[in-house]
Amino acid sequence: MTDAQIIGKIKISGELVLESPLLIGDGAGETSDNFKDIHVLKNQNDAPFIPGTSLCGVLHEIFRGYEVADELFGDPDNFQSAIQIEDINLEGGEIISRDGVAIDFWTGTGIDGAKYDYEAVERGAHGKINMLVNLRGRHFSKLEKFKNTVAEILSKFKRGIRLGALTSKGFGLAKAENIDAQFYDFRKKSDVAAWFTGNSAAESISSAKNISADAENFIVDADFSFNSSFIVRDYDVSKADKANKISAVSLKSLESFVLPGTSLKGIFRHRAEYIFKNLNLDKKFLNNLMGVAEGDTKIKSRFVVEESYIENKNVVEVEHTRNKIDRFTGGTLQGALFKTKPLYQKNSAPTLHIHFEIFNAKDFEAGLALFLLRDLWLGKVALGGEKCIGRGTVQGISAEINFKGETYKLGEGGKVIQGNKDELSKFAVSVRNWGESK
Repeated sequence: MTDAQIIGKIKISGELVLESPLLIGDGAGETSDNFKDIHVLKNQNDAPFIPGTSLCGVLHEIFRGYEVADELFGDPDNFQSAIQIEDINLEGGEIISRDGVAIDFWTGTGIDGAKYDYEAVERGAHGKINMLVNLRGRHFSKLEKFKNTVAEILSKFKRGIRLGALTSKGFGLAKAENIDAQFYDFRKKSDVAAWFTGNSAAESISSAKNISADAENFIVDADFSFNSSFIVRDYDVSKADKANKISAVSLKSLESFVLPGTSLKGIFRHRAEYIFKNLNLDKKFLNNLMGVAEGDTKIKSRFVVEESYIENKNVVEVEHTRNKIDRFTGGTLQGALFKTKPLYQKNSAPTLHIHFEIFNAKDFEAGLALFLLRDLWLGKVALGGEKCIGRGTVQGISAEINFKGETYKLGEGGKVIQGNKDELSKFAVSVRNWGESK
């Protein structure tokens, strides 16, 4: 057996399903027939797809520290990649439009010229995963490590990976269904025959139960009810609403209303800057946590939020008629009526679920996250639009926090009902201690 000889193959297959919108741009920018700033990447059949290079890059980043990572994903100086990943052609997902704007810290309003819009593939789109690991003679001594790494890849696919752009703002979350890995050992005649006839191998690889790196992530899952009305404005209204002179409705994703991850991440960052200001800390220190892309400075965010979907059964749209106000006189502008359709909660049940996490969190970053959760819990932070007229405040109902192998649960009034509350207090105190050391 030579080092280059193929001794086996691991075939990974399954179905990848988008849990949130996906943005992989084509790099074209605005065109004469598409005025969006960013367009979805499409194949020759005008269908969206996930390039194999994108998926490979994400997996390489996740498993970079593993012993066989260089041999599996390739090392320009030493190893050819052992893995082959096909493009994933997506079906069943419409192309949607979203927009964004940079917010001025002091005024809380949009920065002039900082608005942009973009396309994305709606959640629910799905496509086939086809991956192949070519095992050569030089891999023989590390065969079990290769299989163990594949088992962890399967586990990660099941739990969810993030692809494309805006992943720290809730986009690109995808999970695998019916994913399977077959190990074809070419030292066995039965597996050689199975490979050429398209049958299953004698040995399959099961997904791993745990990925140890998650213990260093500070993870929050919290449920809220609305204290007031709520709206994330969508100006793409239906014909019926236009006929009724409604200018904005609540943004939806499929049949559910949505609090976009882009909006939630912006709210958390703005509040974190407010906390830093009170601690006399430069908000630039947040760049190492929440990321930055300014000029030559580019830091990837470790603070990740997910989109929050609000089911129709829990809320009702109510039509509101309002007047535009003359800023100079303080009076109403004649004929300047406009209508919107904010949401109202039907009952006191949990209606809004928010998930956010900090990768490789330090204690003071965990403390900052606790302050953010507290302010949201107590209604000190408003979500969505039209905050100036009282919309968007919420009340915390329950929360689960996971960090360093420990689980903490909060109940009514933010009371710690599971876990050591003194440990949570230490994280909160560490923010002040860190601030005093700067």
